Amino acid sequence: MTRLMTLATILLAGPALAQDAEDGDAGPVQTRDATYLQSVEDMDVYTASDEKIGEVEEILIDGDGVPAGFLLEIGGFLDLGDSDVSVPLGALTWNGAHYVSKMTVDQLEALQPFDE
Repeated sequence: MTRLMTLATILLAGPALAQDAEDGDAGPVQTRDATYLQSVEDMDVYTASDEKIGEVEEILIDGDGVPAGFLLEIGGFLDLGDSDVSVPLGALTWNGAHYVSKMTVDQLEALQPFDE
């Protein structure tokens, strides 16, 4: 019975949804060219004095799906001895070529490692 009601709801709502789309109220539309977008995964992170200190592993999101911070891989050599730490979005700035940390190397290394 529940499946039949769900099917009926979908069938009855279909024309209404199509009408909304015809009226131009189809919701947000992606208008950016794909060349405008880029991934931040493995993007380099430098200090203010232009010393490479690591790279962005991921963008972290909160419970509502909103970007909340970066997961950085710092230290180590060829993925040996490195550690992952999380920093808030405001801890990094973009200079057009790479991210620059507002935190020092010592401050980043003092953060508790992020364990996925």
